Amino acid sequence: MTFRKDDFKGFLLNDKRSFEAIRTNQQYAYFDHTGYISVLESFLEYVLLFLRPRRFGKSLFLSTLAHFHGVEHKQNHEELFQGLDVDRDVRSEKVTPGQYLILTFDFSAVNRSPDVKTAEDSLNAMINNAIGNFYRTYAQYLGEASSGHLIDKNIDSGAVGSLSRCVDLVAETFEAIREMNDPLYGVKGIYLLADEYDAFRNEFLSPDDSRPWDNLRTSTNSLLKGFWTTVKSKLGPRGIVKCFITGVSPLSMADHTSGFNVATYVSWREELFGLCGLTEEDVYAALNLLSVSKPEIEVQLHFDIMKANYNGYSFARSSNIQ
Repeated sequence: MTFRKDDFKGFLLNDKRSFEAIRTNQQYAYFDHTGYISVLESFLEYVLLFLRPRRFGKSLFLSTLAHFHGVEHKQNHEELFQGLDVDRDVRSEKVTPGQYLILTFDFSAVNRSPDVKTAEDSLNAMINNAIGNFYRTYAQYLGEASSGHLIDKNIDSGAVGSLSRCVDLVAETFEAIREMNDPLYGVKGIYLLADEYDAFRNEFLSPDDSRPWDNLRTSTNSLLKGFWTTVKSKLGPRGIVKCFITGVSPLSMADHTSGFNVATYVSWREELFGLCGLTEEDVYAALNLLSVSKPEIEVQLHFDIMKANYNGYSFARSSNIQ
């Protein structure tokens, strides 16, 4: 946990999803999970599926990955990561910042309407909007003065086609790199981040009545399968070189197995147990910090209450990890 003693006011609520917003606000403490960036980079697998319950900080960690790996954030690395665990790894050359173009899809942002056409249109729009944001961020890296031309030329009503053209354009741009002063020199390719990949589907799953999802399955399933099949087909040098996918349940990915069978399930890998959420040590540290300015806080009493109500999760097989 990092904080500035003279400026500390408390802890941000868990709906804060922007790493940059947290790190540039000196009034709040930050639980440092950046050491896991180096751990992920050490994996030989390049498509990782990581599951945790909702409100565990998965979106914040994806934002952290984006700010570390995105080439557009490289110039701000010192400001955002100074003093954090991953900064020490950078200095020891275990990991290098700013080596990817970040393409992020947030499936929790989809309007999950019971109407089939509305649901599919919303999913399609989310994918296209994400690709549009990619062009807005990287237009100059892709040889365009502004993103408007890229969006008009490469995004149409079919989101799967838009994704395919986006990756092809990036690959063609990399092929043309000849000089070290090119802004993409040293960049490896696209790092795809998928947040809550199963959020859209989980909204319709009911233990008592499967009909809501059955009604949507044919239309939206073809779009989802088309999306993941395209991702798989575009994996490789100068295209999509890495994927990190978060969600709640592995069941939804099972539906995509025929079209997307390259993901490695890493939720139970012991070296990632603390990637999201808080350990007992983290909670004690937070309560002790609060008790300095608020003596009325009884650390052990509050810890016991929190443990009794919220300690139902264990993501490591070792009994030494709490």
